[in-house]
Amino acid sequence: MGWPEMKPPSPSSTVERTTSGEIVSIPAKMNYVTPETKIITSKRSLTGTDAPLTGVEWAPTECRIHNARDARMSLHRNGFELRHHELNNADIDIFDQDEVIEKYYPECEKLLAEALVAKDGDADEKAFTVRAFDHNVRSTQSDSREMKNSSGGTVQTPVAVVHGDYTKISAPRRIQDMTLPPKQNDVMRGRLGGEDASLLDQDEVAEAVEGKRRYALINVWRNIRRSEPIFQYPLACVDAASINSADLRTFQIHYSDRIGENYFFAKGRGQHHWFYFPQMTFDEAMLIKQWDSHGGIAKGYDTDEEGVSTFAIHSSLLDPTASADVKRESIEVRCCAIWDA
Repeated sequence: MGWPEMKPPSPSSTVERTTSGEIVSIPAKMNYVTPETKIITSKRSLTGTDAPLTGVEWAPTECRIHNARDARMSLHRNGFELRHHELNNADIDIFDQDEVIEKYYPECEKLLAEALVAKDGDADEKAFTVRAFDHNVRSTQSDSREMKNSSGGTVQTPVAVVHGDYTKISAPRRIQDMTLPPKQNDVMRGRLGGEDASLLDQDEVAEAVEGKRRYALINVWRNIRRSEPIFQYPLACVDAASINSADLRTFQIHYSDRIGENYFFAKGRGQHHWFYFPQMTFDEAMLIKQWDSHGGIAKGYDTDEEGVSTFAIHSSLLDPTASADVKRESIEVRCCAIWDA
């Protein structure tokens, strides 16, 4: 089965606004899977393109997406937050893989370290190991443009599926992989100073996986159109406090040399609380937690206990306040952070 498209909400659905015209919430159709869905599989090529899916049945569900700009969402509690972030290298060519890795990755690492320090006021940036290790550039202009200076990587389209990027199996496996030399489809291959070089220290990762230290996988998501905000196909996230592990469905991605896992989400009995940041600009970055070893679900509970989020599930959507012809271009950089709990 193919990937679902972003479809508009019911014509009878309304956009909620304040008396001054500001958006309170919008309706959107989100692509969940049915409760009967168990394990979904696909193959991914070296260019990042996915083959048709097997084992999936879609359950498009109309949801209410709330304006998060005044909601004070936090990475720690809700799983995502927005930060003002002007780039020191604002002229980076985002479609050039070399420039992104050499110039943009360090800025993402610094931004994330600052965000983690802000939560733990007694620490400083040196207390956190933060490494960017991968990225995707996305565009609604689905022309399969090949990234410059890459080994075949292409520009991807926005994902219109309710999902999380890692699972209880793939999250620890991913940071363990980063203690080894980069594999064939790894953007860091040939960039670490030697054939046997790795991005992360083996002992530090072992302590994190064993629970002696805390680790998190976090995306830095940005609009890359410098001249205009995102009007259409924004990214929305679910407040982690409204997630239940009973709704998780495993999506297995078969690469040439490994099997990765994401989570899709079933249309469950509970209600997910959806949020988005309207009209994100180039000078803003959204931090989206993909896995936190100290979250309740990561520890085996049904929900995130004690106010620590495990992840923020997310999806792109069709915004009824804008034309479907408006383009969106974005980049997400995947980062790993390790620190003392």
